[in-house]
Amino acid sequence: MLTALQVEYEAVHRHMVDHRTVELPEGTLLDVGRIPGLNWEVALAETGPTNTRAALVTQSAIGHFDAEAVLFVGVAGALKDDIRLGDVVVASKVHSYHGGRESLDGFSARPDTWSPEYAVDQLVRSACRNEPWALLLPGPRPATPPKVHFAPIASGDVLLGNRDSETARRIRRHYNDAVAIDMESHGVTQATRMNRAVRALTIRGISDFADPDKSARDAAGSQETASRHAAAFAMRVLRDLRPQRQVVQEPRSAPAVVVVSAPDRSTRSAAWGSRPVLDVAGQQYLLYEGPGDLVHESRDGDVLRRQAVARVVPDGAGRGAYAWLRQVERTGPPPGPDQFDPLAALEREAELCRRLHGPGVVQLTRSGKTATLALAWPDDPKFGSPLGTVHELLPESPTPTDPHHLWSLVKGLADIAQSLERLSGAGYSHRALRPTAVVMHRPRMVLRDFGLATVPPRRGENAGPYQAPEQRHGSRIRPGPATDVYQLGALLHRALTGRIPDPGLPAYRGSDSVPDSLVHAVASALREDPATRPGAGELRLDLITAALELASVPPPSQR
Repeated sequence: MLTALQVEYEAVHRHMVDHRTVELPEGTLLDVGRIPGLNWEVALAETGPTNTRAALVTQSAIGHFDAEAVLFVGVAGALKDDIRLGDVVVASKVHSYHGGRESLDGFSARPDTWSPEYAVDQLVRSACRNEPWALLLPGPRPATPPKVHFAPIASGDVLLGNRDSETARRIRRHYNDAVAIDMESHGVTQATRMNRAVRALTIRGISDFADPDKSARDAAGSQETASRHAAAFAMRVLRDLRPQRQVVQEPRSAPAVVVVSAPDRSTRSAAWGSRPVLDVAGQQYLLYEGPGDLVHESRDGDVLRRQAVARVVPDGAGRGAYAWLRQVERTGPPPGPDQFDPLAALEREAELCRRLHGPGVVQLTRSGKTATLALAWPDDPKFGSPLGTVHELLPESPTPTDPHHLWSLVKGLADIAQSLERLSGAGYSHRALRPTAVVMHRPRMVLRDFGLATVPPRRGENAGPYQAPEQRHGSRIRPGPATDVYQLGALLHRALTGRIPDPGLPAYRGSDSVPDSLVHAVASALREDPATRPGAGELRLDLITAALELASVPPPSQR
């Protein structure tokens, strides 16, 4: 993401977390971080004014980071009377208005015009049509939402402050469709044109009318407002922008990327992904991206299930909380008297959460064939973003988790074992534990929900790598509390080895840095026969013991 001015830089930076500074070989400094809820990693730079400077910084950043996309975000002056202060203009074309030939016959334009590729064009039009993007504005929202205009802009190296000047007349004569003007977009788009794989877009908030009152409006804060609006719409575009290639994410100490994707591990449903702001009985939710099943939609016969991490949009000013949003829709006829009702199961889970002190119930609604349950999702008090899951502690490749993460995981899963023991005591079992089902809250890890607790057990349930033997098709054993113990063991096995347990591979035998108590606890939890596994309470005590032993093991460099 590139900006020309400090005020524009600050407007974008407000949406970023986990910052670090990266210096390019020629000395350009970029702030690299991420946008909460998205799988993009973003590098933010301030180019300074003029097309030449913008082109040089853009080209350098693209080459250094192997960028997938470039968004140029900032302010512009309006050239048309129907464009208001604070409106956003997304460039459908960028005209370089200085190109031409001067002769005795006067000035003859030689246009140099750039347009975004068709897929980006369609993405912008969809973002303009769909849910109110102004919900992404930090802090108080304007009483009248700003409009977004997908229209041409003119770009040159002249700061236009007089609509009756020769430059203004030239733009009206030769580039009459331009609705706004700036001094950098042509340079940015020219640099991206040299890199065919890079998608580009220029997004400008209107801060003045390119007239003598520009200085007065700037002094009154028009640039701050216009920058906030442009940055918010850029965030809306990023939510729908999909990576075209997979990029292996480097360690934190390595260079980052300019709007480059992390490996795409998320599956975003068409129904939820195309409408990132959802309205549930008057309460609005802003969906967040996430790995694994954190944004997911699945169908089982005539039952459609959707789930996502979402921001609870507040009614007034201020930051909303976060929720784990789950929705069940029945597309067929209602169940008979003795048949399972998936909508009623969601309602029973809400009651179970209240009774067993599980996740707090934010909202529970049922309308016709659809039921929706929103459970509280804890947020990071430092960054204001939703907390991550155990997925972030587990290794991506077949290598063991590092010692510090292993201690955190063992200690946290002991907390989860206690929750599962309480669930078992009430006659229920979770049966759907996986890395994204455990939230890394402090001082204790917590469950995002109670999984399949209110759904009758059946063969083939919880398909995937963490499915217990008794859940597989063909098993005659009914899943239950011992299933939860197996799945906890599977999570720990992946932490210790970097892989999911496989009966065809040799059992894990431990290492010098792993206590024997932990090796034994994992092996016991993964026994094929559910009757021979320990209970959740017994596993919890084993994990507490192992966590104490792990805390006393010095780092390898000190042994």
